[in-house]
Amino acid sequence: MNGRHSGFSLLELMISVAIGMFIMTGVLALYLDITRSNAELAKINRQIENGRFTIQLLQQELWHAGFWDSFAPPLPSVTAPLNIPNPCIAFADWSATDTDDMYLIPVQGYANGIGVPSECGGIVANKQANSDVLVVRYANTCIADAVNCENYDANKLYLQTQGCSDTGATGYYDPGAANKPILDATGNKVVYKKNCTTMADKRKIIISIFYVRNYSSVSNDGIPTLMRADFGKSGDSVTMKSAQPLIEGIQSIKFEYGRDTDNDGSPDVFDDCIACTALDWAQVVAVQMHVLARNLEASVAYVDGKTYRLGDTTLGPFSDGYMRHVYSSYVRLVNPSGRRERP
Repeated sequence: MNGRHSGFSLLELMISVAIGMFIMTGVLALYLDITRSNAELAKINRQIENGRFTIQLLQQELWHAGFWDSFAPPLPSVTAPLNIPNPCIAFADWSATDTDDMYLIPVQGYANGIGVPSECGGIVANKQANSDVLVVRYANTCIADAVNCENYDANKLYLQTQGCSDTGATGYYDPGAANKPILDATGNKVVYKKNCTTMADKRKIIISIFYVRNYSSVSNDGIPTLMRADFGKSGDSVTMKSAQPLIEGIQSIKFEYGRDTDNDGSPDVFDDCIACTALDWAQVVAVQMHVLARNLEASVAYVDGKTYRLGDTTLGPFSDGYMRHVYSSYVRLVNPSGRRERP
């Protein structure tokens, strides 16, 4: 009987180990490549989501702009606004003219942040370069205390329209002008519907400022972020509150405003309105908006040498490792333009 044992020689063992290492190197390289690809895909998907969400958010705000319940402000050709409203002064400091101008100018902006009132300095803070500031105003489309709408809060600003013509009705508040809505931040004014017994609907006044800050949560994190400041109770007054972060990775927002100069509801002139007067802003019936979204993390071995067109503005090349994309949308201001349409 043959007592010899068969097995691998040292040479065969070394060859097997080498082949195994070669295969494992290939598998590891494939795994790392797939991991990197998935990471890049996740970055891109998040950037797309953030860019589209920003467009959707601004669209919805602009669609509501200029809604004042049943009140229809006069055309600026009949009653022109006197001043461009200051969005950052407290309601207690508003004059009757400030209120009238607000109804006539539901949308205004500041190209590159130029001309933002000094009162907004602590609100529109650390603004990203080459990015605009947008202000939107309207009365809430839902009624306070209604289903799916927040409860009435006497510390906030509400709009009501006096429909009652009986000045002798209990507690009747005289608005001082027919069909003109009433703004109240105390809850003490008695405003009726047409039947003079049912209290008029309370609609919260929405005034919001949108801009891009040059960081997200830490001042040096380098992540540009879309911010929003809202008008409401702050301390003991109703005023513009501190801005809050909304969407990370938004590097720039730019706007072009379409103005209706012949009162037919359609825009005749489009520009950034950097030199617009109060009358010009009252003629805005459409907005073309552009959003430049950026990945939150840089991509290895990627250099962004592209330029990006946002209306009349060209940004880049940035020569860094962040991928970017521009999202654009045209928005018709339904309320201001609808009141001008001719049969």
